[in-house]
Amino acid sequence: MSWDVDMVRIDRTIVIVSLFVALAACGSSPPVHYYTLDPMDSDYRRDDENSRVLGFGPLRVPEYLSRDRIVTRGANSEILVDDFSRWAEPLEDAFHRIAAANLDALLDGVVVSAFPYSQIARLDYQVIGRIDRFDTDEAGNVVLLVQWGVLTLDSDIVVFPRRVRYETRASDPHDYGAVSRAMSDAIAALSRDIAREFEAVAP
Repeated sequence: MSWDVDMVRIDRTIVIVSLFVALAACGSSPPVHYYTLDPMDSDYRRDDENSRVLGFGPLRVPEYLSRDRIVTRGANSEILVDDFSRWAEPLEDAFHRIAAANLDALLDGVVVSAFPYSQIARLDYQVIGRIDRFDTDEAGNVVLLVQWGVLTLDSDIVVFPRRVRYETRASDPHDYGAVSRAMSDAIAALSRDIAREFEAVAP
């Protein structure tokens, strides 16, 4: 009888120890960090009600970027996904929002709306295209490879499509805050090019 009691006590001890081990393992997991892209620094300006409206997007984003986890590029084109470093919003939404905010700051007399558009958006022009690459490598080099052009709502070409590559560099490739700032700089460079080309043909 005492042998059975001892076995029950041993079984309970094993269960309790296992629970403590499991809880300790959960408690030792690295915390998840969230990052965002940022627009260019600019002063707020009120737009005139007769301002033209430029829609930014849609720009198609490759499938490998359609996730909340931050993606980097390793050797031999390996794609690395960090489970503990994530975007605070979908990268596709952030890209459209930040680029639209940049263009709105750069263009006078133009209201810029980001895709997806609300029902009240009345577009005069639209930037469309495709993002072929937007990531950083192990050395902190950020590459944005994008195709874009500008159309009217009647599909008349305002700015002919072009394929452009932008490169920036993160100050610390292991710091995703620095990486996100470098990615924001790449979007800023794209925004300046779009603003310059748009102003040249639609002043």
